[in-house]
Amino acid sequence: MKILRTATGCMASIGLINELIKKGVEIVCVDANPISVGLYYCPKKYVVPKGNDPNFIPEILKICKKEKVDAILPGPEEEIINIAKNKDLFLSEGILPIVSDYKTVEIVSDKWKTYKFFVDNNIPTPKTYKLEDILNKENIEFDFPIILKPRFGRGGSGVYVIEDTEDLTYYVTKKCKTDYIVQEYIKGVEYTIDIFSDMDGNVLSIVPRKRLSVESGISVKSITSYNEKIIKYAEKISKKLNIKGPANIQCILKNNKPYFIEINPRFGGGSILSIKADPTIIENLIRIIKGEKPVPSKGFKRNLLMLRYYSEIFVRCEDNESSDI
Repeated sequence: MKILRTATGCMASIGLINELIKKGVEIVCVDANPISVGLYYCPKKYVVPKGNDPNFIPEILKICKKEKVDAILPGPEEEIINIAKNKDLFLSEGILPIVSDYKTVEIVSDKWKTYKFFVDNNIPTPKTYKLEDILNKENIEFDFPIILKPRFGRGGSGVYVIEDTEDLTYYVTKKCKTDYIVQEYIKGVEYTIDIFSDMDGNVLSIVPRKRLSVESGISVKSITSYNEKIIKYAEKISKKLNIKGPANIQCILKNNKPYFIEINPRFGGGSILSIKADPTIIENLIRIIKGEKPVPSKGFKRNLLMLRYYSEIFVRCEDNESSDI
């Protein structure tokens, strides 16, 4: 079996790649950055255009055909959106994109639409407004501190905690160049819930994990934690959205009440913990690609702690290569 994995420049992607290799899966690594770690880690590698480039899909399809790839496991949202839009193109070539349908991806990739989804389906979530409505003084009442975050974005980039009106004026004037939303600040315990479903949207695994320490938007210290309330809400969210394949849901637990924030339709930066806690995730991914029936998880290892550290790859570049770096 051969899987094409995109965005292999993310340091957290190597853990997932290793788990697949252990199961005998051959990985084709692609990334838009020619000095991405995955391109030096995997024997089969290609530099590709960015996910929102018009040449991205033709190039990915060409590589898939050349390498006789069975499935695609995409990474960041811009690639997921593009591949979800072109899902039928890949399926017609016998290549399975492990992504949700475009209708689902369109909602979860837009934080405002995600908020509306939560409200419409009675999922507890922080009060959220469009920044333009706040600035236009649409009779909106809110208390500081608040969270200012891009409507479209990932990894915690461009997210600011705003303490007062002066703060808000500064960040709106100096920092916010794109669509932003304003969100009620909830202080509590951060959770990520990893979900894995089959390609019909049937939930197979749910693993909540507490985010104990985060760097650059990626969990570096985390522990699995059983919480029935969070699990039930996560299952409801997944079923209502018809999530397919991997996803991770962000929430904050305050006074034993979860407030759901975001949904990412992919394996997250800390999903390796859930994969270790519930081995059926990788096993079912392989079964689905083979066209076999997946099996529901029997649960996950509770209180499994993950501590991360850096590891390195050293590569001797030719003179002409190093001059381009």
